[in-house]
Amino acid sequence: MQVLVAAALALAGVWLAGCRTTVYKPGDRAADAAQAAAIAIQTEGQSLTGTMSTLNDLVDNPGADLKPQFRNFNAALDSLVAARKRGEAARDHLARSSAAFFADWDKQLTTMTNIDVRTRSEARKADVSRQLDAANNRCIQAQESLRSSVGYLQDIRRALSTDLTRNGVEAVKSLVRNANTTVSTVQADLTQASTELKALSAQMSSGRTPITQ
Repeated sequence: MQVLVAAALALAGVWLAGCRTTVYKPGDRAADAAQAAAIAIQTEGQSLTGTMSTLNDLVDNPGADLKPQFRNFNAALDSLVAARKRGEAARDHLARSSAAFFADWDKQLTTMTNIDVRTRSEARKADVSRQLDAANNRCIQAQESLRSSVGYLQDIRRALSTDLTRNGVEAVKSLVRNANTTVSTVQADLTQASTELKALSAQMSSGRTPITQ
């Protein structure tokens, strides 16, 4: 009997510990997803900078043999395409994690019997939801801008791969100038999206200090 009682108490302790410790986990998972998305977007920006650097080098300082510079641009653009795909996957993961987080929050709200506690929790949920929507919209805008720039750069690559000559490089110079102008705006969008996602992550996490914007 003593063994059974001890076992029952142990199981009860595990159950109570689970109740105490698992409630915040959906929020932490969503916070981690926001942090991962922020890092992925930051990586996209770095890859975009590297790609433009190699393209500008090819166009502004063409060597006697254009192939090495074109290979550098080609590899950098491939890395950018891969980074963009990872960024979109990270945003999709954030959407799923956030949906689970808010579904759990709604479930917890239904168990609150004190109206004041429930009202305050509902207000907090609405506030976090607004922050998430704002960050997500910024992320979508940045991803769309990046997708357009990547497509433009891929067309320039196709043109150069067909006509990798001095005259061919000269022909795309004005296009590359346009790309540089557009990329500066894209970089600003990516930076802002990453900043907002990091702030959102801190707001949702039980283990990070909220960022004051």
